[in-house]
Amino acid sequence: MTRTIFSKITSSLWVLISFIPLFNGLGFVYVGNKYGNTNWFVEGLLYEVPWLLGMMTMPNLGLATLFFTIAGLASWVSIIRSIMVDFTLQKQLDQSNIIDKSFEEKVNDVIDSLWVLISFIPILNGVGLAYKGKTIPKKSLITEGVVYTLPWVLGFIAWGVQPVRSIAFDLAFVLYFVSIVRSIMVASEPKPLYENREQISAKEADFKVKSQTKENKEAKQKDKSAYVKTEDGVVPAFQFYKKQFKELEELYPKKEKSTLELIEKRFAPPQLTYSRFKRVVDDSHETFYSQLNAGYSLLELSTEYSTKIEDELKNKLLLLNSIINGLDKLSEELVLNISQVDTESDDDIDHLFDEFKRATRSVSAYE
Repeated sequence: MTRTIFSKITSSLWVLISFIPLFNGLGFVYVGNKYGNTNWFVEGLLYEVPWLLGMMTMPNLGLATLFFTIAGLASWVSIIRSIMVDFTLQKQLDQSNIIDKSFEEKVNDVIDSLWVLISFIPILNGVGLAYKGKTIPKKSLITEGVVYTLPWVLGFIAWGVQPVRSIAFDLAFVLYFVSIVRSIMVASEPKPLYENREQISAKEADFKVKSQTKENKEAKQKDKSAYVKTEDGVVPAFQFYKKQFKELEELYPKKEKSTLELIEKRFAPPQLTYSRFKRVVDDSHETFYSQLNAGYSLLELSTEYSTKIEDELKNKLLLLNSIINGLDKLSEELVLNISQVDTESDDDIDHLFDEFKRATRSVSAYE
């Protein structure tokens, strides 16, 4: 895919964060989380540690000076490393099938992520996550935001009790950095694997579902009786979804078996790598059938047509397709790497499995 100059520039803006003292590692946290690269993510955290330790040891001037010196040197390293990482990232994006967003879409993404800035404000650093949790809605984010704010409140309440105040503010300061990292993670969710596929993708499945939805609505206008549950236990308007679920139910075991065979061939047991990768596939198995059974339950319990139920059935199809397409991509990469047993190919596969694991977990968290 040919990428525009504008696209390349906007995808490299994260490098500028490396030039900001105290926050120079957050750019790595952002790209590491967004593109599912654990190494970049951890590297970003390591650049932040000396700053954190330096501020926590301020009463001991000698020790604090040592940590700040290390942090300053690490800042220069982070600048050089960010340029190197961005060069690698741009090459990967050039070779990927990710559909570039329009200028308007990118502006909307920036606007939707402005809440992250609140996390950089001490005392209020938990408010951003709480706000995001309320708008999604997601109670766990609201709770998390409250947790980041509580130590500040406790510190001010216990202002006259020096030991309590000191502990509370130390904890608040640590959680201040944690809240920033977590906000970046929430705002830059990694892209699901199926969005990078040239083959059958969730977007194609979405197109099919939308087409069927349109036909369903037209049929409903012509004959409302077609939306009454029939003898086979499924509302006629939902027959399309039943057929799709059946096809995916037959397809998944074949994909799973193929992937497991390739894993065994590439990493013969009892290697630890084999066990770790097999667990990832096992997790996808559990998630797939959990979503599939939920879809069948919707079909069984529905007594008449409902747009809400149809939307939920559509989402189930998209999620199931994302898992199958993820297995496809894993299989392709394993086939390519079986004849290339070297450190670099191992890193590629390791990264791919990490990405698939995170994508599967995001599907599990859907409900």
